[in-house]
Amino acid sequence: MNTPDPTQPASLPGLPPSPWVLIDRTTLEQTSTVLDLLEQWLAGGDPGPTEACARACSGGQSDAFEVAAWAGTLSAQLQQRIEAADSWS
Repeated sequence: MNTPDPTQPASLPGLPPSPWVLIDRTTLEQTSTVLDLLEQWLAGGDPGPTEACARACSGGQSDAFEVAAWAGTLSAQLQQRIEAADSWS
């Protein structure tokens, strides 16, 4: 029996690249909401705590605005995945 190589993308048309992760819609929506809230807080919150959070999230590599943009991008990606999954049915 061949074990799939997780570093190689799946070549089946119409399916997302492997390795697949199955997760329920509620978890995706809630995660997207948390990322949106994190983005808003990092972009407009008290500079002391937001900078400390950004340093912790980025290993000291980014400021609060960069991490806010990162969180917003992740949230948008999750929303796109939800919309894509909705189009499959």
